Amino acid sequence: MRKFRSAAVVLALGLIVALGPAPAVPATPYNIDVIISLTGSYAFVGNQQADNFKVFEDYANRTGGIRGTPIHFVIHDDQSSPANAVQLSTQLLANHPAVVFGSDGGSLCGAMMPLFKNGPVNYCLVPSIYPPKDGFVFSAQIALNPFVNGMIRYLRLRGWKKIAIITSTDGSGLVDDTATKDSLGLLENSGMQVLQWEHFNPTDVNVNAQAVRIKNSDAQAVIVWVSGTPFGTVLRNFNDVGLNLPVETSNANSQVAQLMGYAKFLPSEMVMPGPAYLTPPAVQTPALRKATVDFFAAYAADGKTPQPGSAPSVWDPANIVLSGLRKLGTDATADQLRQYILSVHNFTGVEGTYDFRSGDQHGLTDDAVVLTSFNPQRQSFSAVSGPGGIPMHTGAR
Repeated sequence: MRKFRSAAVVLALGLIVALGPAPAVPATPYNIDVIISLTGSYAFVGNQQADNFKVFEDYANRTGGIRGTPIHFVIHDDQSSPANAVQLSTQLLANHPAVVFGSDGGSLCGAMMPLFKNGPVNYCLVPSIYPPKDGFVFSAQIALNPFVNGMIRYLRLRGWKKIAIITSTDGSGLVDDTATKDSLGLLENSGMQVLQWEHFNPTDVNVNAQAVRIKNSDAQAVIVWVSGTPFGTVLRNFNDVGLNLPVETSNANSQVAQLMGYAKFLPSEMVMPGPAYLTPPAVQTPALRKATVDFFAAYAADGKTPQPGSAPSVWDPANIVLSGLRKLGTDATADQLRQYILSVHNFTGVEGTYDFRSGDQHGLTDDAVVLTSFNPQRQSFSAVSGPGGIPMHTGAR
């Protein structure tokens, strides 16, 4: 009997060696819903965001997921329509998720925000909304007012104190106008003058009349408050009427593919806010340098190049949410996740160091504002200011 048992054991061991270890059963992923614009006027940004979520998903799962459970971002296309964004939000809320990301336009997030008053967590991917203090809605990047403060500070310190502004008439344009007026009302900007303030519908295919009025003013620079396809319309018409002032615009336009499509009519100088990781390593903190290295390594692993206008607005929010879920587990409630994010401080991402205890639901100050310039020959961005929008040089290039 003993010999039989020994033979059986040997046979079993032989089978185990021959067959090898049993294949691991893939864990059911933790799905996270994302509402973005894959079609419509925000599609330039939305398709970049879809790629960014895939890069972060791969990075998160390579580094352990949520306590071993992989994550998966489920993308929903709102077609650049506030009504569609609301409809999708309503459908997703019925499933009682802990968190929903999106959308990628101020008017879209503004339409969605009331639905998330009592949860779940909603992390908007743009800075141009003002979520209620300590609420369930959070907004990527710097809050719009300090964001604009850094942009106006850059213009003023470059010596461009006479400016023109052109803004879209949609919800995003309305909040951009309000933030710009607030910033221009600060004591430090008392010497700034707006010589022409133009508006247009983002569906317009021609803004020549507005461009001519700006050209005929005495403006030294122009702020363009619009993103996506309408931004190309503005730049094209500026070129058509011979207007070649320095242009300052939203970081939502920091998309290489988009800007290269406008290469024939890009202004000679164009600046836009960019993430803190674009500052030279010499002025970065050790924590920012580490965050930057991890960020670029994740994109390199997926064979991608991060776009300054879209990648950080996914990377940092997703990283903050992931850190919360890793601490709380996959059974975390929306309120537990909200409380976690509200407690976050000294969290360094590629946009800067976050502290949500101020209650602004963004976690960053205007110290995180860095102005960048796009080089079409190199198809890349470089910092032209340090933190706070303070120029690295003065005078036109």
